[in-house]
Amino acid sequence: MPSASVVLCGKKPEPATIATLHREMATIIERDLGALKALIAVRILWDAPDTWSVAGKPVDAAVEGSGAYVDIRISEDAVDTEKMATAMKAIQETIGSLLGKNILPPYVVFTRVPTTDWGYKGRSIRQIQAAATG
Repeated sequence: MPSASVVLCGKKPEPATIATLHREMATIIERDLGALKALIAVRILWDAPDTWSVAGKPVDAAVEGSGAYVDIRISEDAVDTEKMATAMKAIQETIGSLLGKNILPPYVVFTRVPTTDWGYKGRSIRQIQAAATG
């Protein structure tokens, strides 16, 4: 039951681009991480460039382009590092193709969450898994 938060900065994307990014992120997570599409949550936010910095320097708002920080949360036992690397590459390529020039490189971070610390419909993932096998 992965979730992804995508925070964009720079030029604000058009609503159609954001909708496409939602679909593409869900497709990548389903295809490359083996997640059930119906359970994938994606959140896309936009920040003004002046809220970002790289190496302690503010991102130049006058520069045409965008940047992205992607945080994907997955259960600790969901996928191996090879699958994460495949998804990371696909996400970076998708962001580049949809958003154009990168004013800073896309950052993609995977956060592994223990199944006891992740809930869905009032039960932990571990409880759901135990009920399904038992």
